[in-house]
Amino acid sequence: MTTYLVVYERKEGESYDAVEQKLSGFGEVFHEIDNFWIIASNLIISDLRDVLAKLLPPDAKLMVTKYVPHNAMEMGAAAWHGFTLPQESWLAGRL
Repeated sequence: MTTYLVVYERKEGESYDAVEQKLSGFGEVFHEIDNFWIIASNLIISDLRDVLAKLLPPDAKLMVTKYVPHNAMEMGAAAWHGFTLPQESWLAGRL
């Protein structure tokens, strides 16, 4: 299982029931801050992003990052959806 940090944009008047139900279904879940989730999943990061993006309202931003402990020997990873090209370039250069 891989631990992921998931955060998405909330837009007023939109429903987030579908994405929250999906995130709750991962079993090992930490959700104590509004639209920020920590989950454990066997999905690869881009598949997880794609599954969740389909459940969000149109044009909602979504970011999924792989949690890597400070002392881990592996690199982190991130996947996102709904950002502009300059925003994506900034993220890609830093995550």
